Amino acid sequence: MTLVAPLPAVATGKRSRLWGVPVSWHLLSLDAPTVAVLWAWSFARTAETGASLTAIAVLGIGTWLIYVADRLLDARSPLYVALRERHFFHARHRAALLRTGAVAAALLFGLIGIMPTAAREQDTVLFAAATIYFASVHLPKVRVRRWFPREVAAGILFALATAVPAWSAAPWSHLQLAGPVLLFAGLCTLNILAIESWEGDHLDSIAVPVIALGVALASITLALLPGRRTGGETGIYAASFLSALLLLALDGLHRNFERRPPDSEWRARFLLALRVSADAVLLTPIFFLLPWHP
Repeated sequence: MTLVAPLPAVATGKRSRLWGVPVSWHLLSLDAPTVAVLWAWSFARTAETGASLTAIAVLGIGTWLIYVADRLLDARSPLYVALRERHFFHARHRAALLRTGAVAAALLFGLIGIMPTAAREQDTVLFAAATIYFASVHLPKVRVRRWFPREVAAGILFALATAVPAWSAAPWSHLQLAGPVLLFAGLCTLNILAIESWEGDHLDSIAVPVIALGVALASITLALLPGRRTGGETGIYAASFLSALLLLALDGLHRNFERRPPDSEWRARFLLALRVSADAVLLTPIFFLLPWHP
């Protein structure tokens, strides 16, 4: 099955290529792996342990492969109206992405063979859970009634996978990282829910602002609780707080934009910029957890 309609002008025009590195970062499915690797490194710094570079590489490559597969499968969907620029891009470059994916998969399997045993065991469990989730989304015969919100499931799985490099390097850090990982799971859920809300035009939904304020409040609360905490832990709380507020601001921007008279071309460009920004605002650990920070 292929796309059921011609690709729209915003997806094929020359202007889209002038948007620069951030758009290419998104279209090439490098956004989620970047976020995952950055937060994995941040968790390792919070736990004051040196996470395995092999485990982090497996996380990054595996995340990229999952997102490419997801977008390629979505691009073959008959629901053309639900497709976005990222799906059109993957449809146009399907062959190149499949070849690159094959090379990445070979590298991934090689790294899995030499990664720490603890990380491999934890990743295996999460991979099994992710496979079940993936099948429930993309395989019609496997789909089940949604008794658990898909956004929450995806957010939790992403956060747990990101924590594996730190947890496997220091098993005692599970309790120490519980708060930061839960906050990140909340941010991931918020990110997914916000994107679906924006692209589905659910202006009446209050879920995004409620969850954003909840994550921000939880970040402040955990930061102010008495007890010893590392500089990395404080940085995680600050990053979570800032990311939640930025996603809240993006949601407000979307609400204001959608109330204006419709313009299909500008609306498509605006939604693409909003989609890129939704992942970019999760890069806040850069500001609080740089190597030279105490």
